[in-house]
Amino acid sequence: FLGAAYGVPGIGVDTHVARVARRLCLSQARTPERVGRDLEALFPQEDWVFLHHALVLHGRYVCTARNPNCQGCGLQGYCPSRRA
Repeated sequence: FLGAAYGVPGIGVDTHVARVARRLCLSQARTPERVGRDLEALFPQEDWVFLHHALVLHGRYVCTARNPNCQGCGLQGYCPSRRA
């Protein structure tokens, strides 16, 4: 909320963010706190709010939990978890 409303940098880690971060091998952590720290170490602070929203939306509409749309994914060429 603080990032979207007031521009306070941060990466909120929900189930979508954690799942996509693990599938993209950006983090292998299992706790939201650790996933957040891993992502913060990989990306510049000015991108954290955008990154959070991008990962949430990607996890909701493309890289879903049960049936990821790997064929329609723009990150397919970079994703180590992609399905043929």
